[in-house]
Amino acid sequence: MSSATNFPNAASTPGLSFPPDLTLKAYTKPRRPYTSSTGKSPVTTSEHLLHTSAHPRIDYTGREEEGGGTDGLLSHYIGVYDPHSGDLQLMRARKLVLRGSPRLNPTEVETEAKAANDLAARSALGLTFGTKKSKRAIQNMTKNAIPPSKKKIPADDGSQPSLDPVAAAVISSMAMAAPTVTSREDLQAAIDENKPRPNPNLDAEAPMDVYPIDQLVGPGILRQLAVKDWQDAVEQKEEILTKSRFVSHRIQRVVAEGDVRKIKTMRYLLLLIEWHNLLTPGSKNRGLKIPDRAQLREQLGKWGSELVDSVSRRFAPDDYKTLNKWHLDNLITHICALCVTVEPENFLTDIYDIREDLKLDNKDVKKYFKEIGCRVVAPTEKERAKWGLAKAEAASHEVAKLRLPLEFPKMRVVRQPKRRR
Repeated sequence: MSSATNFPNAASTPGLSFPPDLTLKAYTKPRRPYTSSTGKSPVTTSEHLLHTSAHPRIDYTGREEEGGGTDGLLSHYIGVYDPHSGDLQLMRARKLVLRGSPRLNPTEVETEAKAANDLAARSALGLTFGTKKSKRAIQNMTKNAIPPSKKKIPADDGSQPSLDPVAAAVISSMAMAAPTVTSREDLQAAIDENKPRPNPNLDAEAPMDVYPIDQLVGPGILRQLAVKDWQDAVEQKEEILTKSRFVSHRIQRVVAEGDVRKIKTMRYLLLLIEWHNLLTPGSKNRGLKIPDRAQLREQLGKWGSELVDSVSRRFAPDDYKTLNKWHLDNLITHICALCVTVEPENFLTDIYDIREDLKLDNKDVKKYFKEIGCRVVAPTEKERAKWGLAKAEAASHEVAKLRLPLEFPKMRVVRQPKRRR
């Protein structure tokens, strides 16, 4: 390409601030043969280039960019006006686009080349003479490598550059995703909302308001429960025998209090316990099998078909066949909530009787009471004396207490074990 002077050029600098004190040098070469032209003027037969390296860090180059579309058909002209003669001469000009590119100094180029050669040499030695572990590490490093760019992204405050484009893109994506990350508190709230247990009133100011009877039983069910036979038996000082140890040991005191709603709640608790005890193990450990409706009505005929069907609709899945783990936990946590609600004591109960009724292990029944917000502790000396428990006998008895503020099991955080170096 030869040097060229004395020809008009029109140059644009898109997105570039060109220093006005720099001088561009012009060059020319024959235009490529396939370029279309309508005449034989120097503009159509030669191609020009502008270049300067006067800037300490940036090279500026101006080229004729032949774009597609209608812009490729445009011709550019420059008018030269002579103020003495008043003549105006139009000359066809070349349209050039001036762009800048950063220039690496020889020291940086040499350092990069040496580092790349050293890394390549070490990798080659490792792949040839290394162990299987080191070979796998080198292969993974090569596979996952992202070559860093030497272009730096300025900091937000306009200070010296700190990040290359890859790092800047990663940081930017992290900043965009950060607002959508679920916090631990939100995750814990979502887990609590979907747990198989009655919904507690977290704004309750007293234990009696945490699980209201209308929620645990339902006003429609309360109206269907008859308790006149229990009231008559207590009035006549007759013993009341049921299929539940928990109910049989407490019914006399509950009826003596005279609270009809609490007596009906005790009756509903007995129905749930009897319904639970009719469940049988399913095939291949797939939950507990629910007896069909005919069997339920036969076994629980004294309760009436409407009450029995209401329990099945509330606690069984839609197919009324198998009670899976979630539905079983939901049933047992409702039973536990009813136990602390009907107690004549101050919303505390000995979990021994209900554990025997439901045929559960001690750790399982403690877990269910904790799921509804109870604190499970050993009985105090005053409670042992009141219930007539010897010290040795009290070892198998624990007390579930519903107290405010409620204490629910927290989400477990699994910590990664530390790697040995």
